[in-house]
Amino acid sequence: MHKPSARPTAVAVPPVAAAAASSFSLDDRCVLCVGGLTGARNHYRAEIETRSGRFIHHDGGREDNLHRLTPMLAAADIVICASGNISHNAYHLVKTTCKKLGKPCVLVKGTGIASFVDGLGSLARRATPAVGPSQRGDRMLRSGR
Repeated sequence: MHKPSARPTAVAVPPVAAAAASSFSLDDRCVLCVGGLTGARNHYRAEIETRSGRFIHHDGGREDNLHRLTPMLAAADIVICASGNISHNAYHLVKTTCKKLGKPCVLVKGTGIASFVDGLGSLARRATPAVGPSQRGDRMLRSGR
């Protein structure tokens, strides 16, 4: 006799949340993800590539050299940073460099996929090509679950 498992096999996403999350396009923008969970990196990549974006990643100073972060920030169109999962130095480097370069940036507190998609959506809505660099640099927000 087979006993049903108490653990669910999949997490249900409410239809409204799923529709809102997939309702934006990154229009071939290069998205730099700083930090986050190592095991979730492929999920972050899938979320970006599903929305026609290009994915690059820096782990926030845990194993990746911090000297690599500045050129990656310069190459990115938009930046999303899991601020609770990176070094103190990487956090300040992301904040100051994005402001200096006028890069749209969002700092998310959570490392989960839902927090990541929420932050990505807020960036996609705010990072329009028609906005000049002087306006874009001030668009920092905190998001978290």
